Amino acid sequence: MNCNQARTLLSAYRELKSEEIDTAELDAHLESCAACREVLASYTLMGEQVRSAPTFEPPPELHAKLMKALADEQLKFLQKSAPGKASTPEFLKPYLQERAEETRNQDDIAAFSTAETGPLPFIQARRKRRPLHVNQFAILGLAAAALILLMMGGLTSLLVLTRSNPASLTKTINSVNRPVEVDQKSYTTTTLYPNVASALPQGDSVFYSASGTGDTSGEWMLMQFDRGTQTSRPLLATPSANPLIVLSVSDTWLVWLEYNSPKPLAHGVVANNGTRDQHYSAQRSWSLHYLSLLPQNSTGPQNQATGKNTSSSQQTAPSGTTTDQAPAVPTDLLLEQGTFDRNTAPAWVTTPVQGTWLIGNRLLIAQIDKHGVSHLESFLLGQTGKAARAQTLATAPAGHVFAWPTAISTGMQIYWADEWLAPDGTLHSNIWQQQTTEQTIRSHGHLATVDNNRQQLYMSDGLSFQPQIVNDTLFFLSTSEIRVSGQGVVTPNGTPFPTSATDSSVIFTPRTDTGVYAAPADALVHGTIFMVPLDGSGTEDTLGTVGQSTGFQAGGSFVIWQDSTGYQMYDVQRQTSVFLGNTLNGAALLAVNGNTTLWLNALGTPNAKLTMMAFNWPN
Repeated sequence: MNCNQARTLLSAYRELKSEEIDTAELDAHLESCAACREVLASYTLMGEQVRSAPTFEPPPELHAKLMKALADEQLKFLQKSAPGKASTPEFLKPYLQERAEETRNQDDIAAFSTAETGPLPFIQARRKRRPLHVNQFAILGLAAAALILLMMGGLTSLLVLTRSNPASLTKTINSVNRPVEVDQKSYTTTTLYPNVASALPQGDSVFYSASGTGDTSGEWMLMQFDRGTQTSRPLLATPSANPLIVLSVSDTWLVWLEYNSPKPLAHGVVANNGTRDQHYSAQRSWSLHYLSLLPQNSTGPQNQATGKNTSSSQQTAPSGTTTDQAPAVPTDLLLEQGTFDRNTAPAWVTTPVQGTWLIGNRLLIAQIDKHGVSHLESFLLGQTGKAARAQTLATAPAGHVFAWPTAISTGMQIYWADEWLAPDGTLHSNIWQQQTTEQTIRSHGHLATVDNNRQQLYMSDGLSFQPQIVNDTLFFLSTSEIRVSGQGVVTPNGTPFPTSATDSSVIFTPRTDTGVYAAPADALVHGTIFMVPLDGSGTEDTLGTVGQSTGFQAGGSFVIWQDSTGYQMYDVQRQTSVFLGNTLNGAALLAVNGNTTLWLNALGTPNAKLTMMAFNWPN
């Protein structure tokens, strides 16, 4: 016997002796080989140290936590499996039932606990960090082995596991026990403008546009509501005669649209009863405005048109009262203006602005000009008192409309949707990407940094809608069927999801009063939500019920949507689902921005009382 053969057996020498296996040849080698005797001595010493170490009993709740984690993994596997192709081990079925009782969709989960039905509709898989070439039972086997080690070896085995993969175990346990319920609050204010058309929350404020009642009927005002004091104040020196729509808001800027009411034509059509039906012009003018939300100077801001102070007539409200008066009105600046013509715009589009994205001082706008041509524009907002100038990033071909501009936190990657209507009346959409890289060049003997922009199709299947970025993760709604590879990677396969399979009862909650400003043309699209890490740390994954999701909105660290199981929410930063329960049921208007979700249960109130609901996330 040589040394290599001997050392192969030395690790099990103690077991060989205890089982009375013939080790004569190995013993003879050890008598003549000092090196192998040293190896055996080291093995023996380590074994004695391990056996003499104190044994710690694992916490009594550890078994339940691990079984819940296994149940979560099984549920995710069932979600990605074809109907009838996956089975559930008997020892996991009781824990699947427990998981069902912890959600409001008990019947759906209980049906999957027998593994006789199709993919699970509402358990969202976490983002994959890397593809794994391991099948279902291998994963469950590894997890079960970890459980056995923990039960038999106590704390020592736990330390060994966490050293080899410190995130895998603790992440699963924490996600199971993480608080996932939202804290809803209700706010009521007295205001001269209670008929809300649009609203966006930001921090402790809500910025909304609304029309008045009574003496202020027919007037429109841009308002700021303080959730702490539950008071409202106007942000314009004088009311507008035209509808106003809040588009974007950040800590620094507020952007809104003034969309002029349609003008009646001088002539009409005489009906059979002799009355004249009023016709309206196909053209409506519009203008984009913005203002700074930073503290104003003590003398008050100046009106852009006149240069005069606009705050002298404003009075501070007495303490403890609710009023629309405020000590200062910020200066609003004109960004852009134009005309929307229904005769030149694509027939399926009814509004001039199809989306905005505000990040830092960069504002992205997708709008249609008077010729019916759609543009993606970029503005750099400032505080110089001068309107920012538009930079056109892209122009859509005839019949196409840009929508849903979005960008990563640095603004170096921009995404947007390119939508068009097929001859059969089906709405299609691709997703475009612009990547910006910085390059240093020498000009006139000096070094200068210039930006190089490269535009390319990111998703070109005609079935990819509504791109939105949260925490540098791209989300989009796909109307394609999905394909699951052997590595567990989920991708759209380019085949349209059957319309007949869509649950028509899932109706989106609009972000604006659609009687004032129509919902986007793709608002009725149902599909599957995909999320793609843009830092290259993982692969595509899905959220929600396959083919049934709609009403998708993104906040600062989370996303909310609706599907056949109700309102759903996913925390992008924590990579976990959030339980909404019945919180948003009955919402007539829903707006997500920053870390706040805001909604109204009724639009248009008969009195001066306005009630809004909201919750912040993360708590």
